[in-house]
Amino acid sequence: MPLNKEAFIRYRILDQCLSNKKKPFPKIFDFMRAYEEVLGKSFSQRTINLDLQAMRDDMALGFMAPIKYSRQYNGYYYEDENYSISSIKLSETELDSIGFATKVLQQYKGIGLFNQFDEAVDKIMNAISIKNILTDKEETEIIQLEKIHSFKGSEWLNIILNAIKNHEVINISYKKFSSDEMKELVVHPYLLKEYRNRWYMIGMTDRKKLVSTYGLDRIDKIVVLPKEKFIFSPDFNASIYFKHAYGITTFEGKPHKVQLRFENNFAKYILTQPMHETQKVLKQNAQNLDIEIEVGITPELIQDILSYGNKVQVLRPKILIEQIKKSLEDTTAHYI
Repeated sequence: MPLNKEAFIRYRILDQCLSNKKKPFPKIFDFMRAYEEVLGKSFSQRTINLDLQAMRDDMALGFMAPIKYSRQYNGYYYEDENYSISSIKLSETELDSIGFATKVLQQYKGIGLFNQFDEAVDKIMNAISIKNILTDKEETEIIQLEKIHSFKGSEWLNIILNAIKNHEVINISYKKFSSDEMKELVVHPYLLKEYRNRWYMIGMTDRKKLVSTYGLDRIDKIVVLPKEKFIFSPDFNASIYFKHAYGITTFEGKPHKVQLRFENNFAKYILTQPMHETQKVLKQNAQNLDIEIEVGITPELIQDILSYGNKVQVLRPKILIEQIKKSLEDTTAHYI
């Protein structure tokens, strides 16, 4: 962990200890124990003293924290009891909840499945750091952050997750994008999957015994059916169901070895943000980058290839080349 990032976390820990009205006047030992609980390693008394001094006096940090030492209680406190290094004011209950969540998340550090959330945690830390450095006016004038919109259907996440965990059958009121008709479906839910800020449920329908994908934003109502027997399809394996899928659309049969050629000035983008987990480099020279991904041919794949415009050429398979050509011809026809 970079020193500046770790130091900022330590300042946040000190701030929480000094602001905790349930445990006033924390001592050096309290700070050391809090550091170890969050960061997973021990720190010296000298480090604590240097951190307290930096929060009080370091002009570059800009905290200028009113930290005082009480000889009566042999501990530290904020002279201004309303002071905090964060402009985000949280109640004691909220702080306790965040603290508990942090301890839970610490258990999963280093586990591959949860590495994908490192970026989200970094964005939270960066946002808090920015708030401490900039005024509201400066924030809008010299920095802009990507806005992530909330999605319709998030209210169903807990219900579906519990149904999957407890092997419960559910009845959903569902309407496809391509239809205005609301249908009642009895589903045996197996998996929740997020794709591009939308959540999807994968499960088997009771009537057709087919494993299908359902967008949570198209669900109008869910009723749990505890008396219905839960059936797990022998053909479903969560670890491989989307292995060769591109996007949220699955396919039947074997995946294709899709080979794409990108202009070399676009190569770094493709290398640093792979199109798919199966991506491998076939060839790279001064002109082009050739890659291969092993996926099904899905609408999402075609959409992404088209989004690269004239920076990409499909080398194989022929079926994908023909679909891309038809899409381009249909697009051009709009402007004739």
